Amino acid sequence: MLRYAGHQFERGARAADGHAKGEHIDAARRHPLYRAPPEEATPPMPFELAHVWEWFAQLNRKRQNGMAVNPIASTEILAWQARHAIAIEPFEHQLLDQLDALFLSHQHAAG
Repeated sequence: MLRYAGHQFERGARAADGHAKGEHIDAARRHPLYRAPPEEATPPMPFELAHVWEWFAQLNRKRQNGMAVNPIASTEILAWQARHAIAIEPFEHQLLDQLDALFLSHQHAAG
């Protein structure tokens, strides 16, 4: 799942013009004269963990920002659980933390 997430975060990273890198790649592929180098296949999303990816996407939309992108606080996760009446298992919480760390590393690398 982390390989899938890293691939998605890389495609979503902003280029110098403000557009996502994935948008540039997709636009170039549509051009008739473009000769695409072999592309790595998108790592698969394990269907057993797709719900955790959706949870992360929901939490990520509510992320706090200061001078930079902040980690998702445990209090935010607890509030999200209460709001949606979901009990997150410990391994799912750990996976959310790993996704958050991976997201932050991509954000800091882009900045």
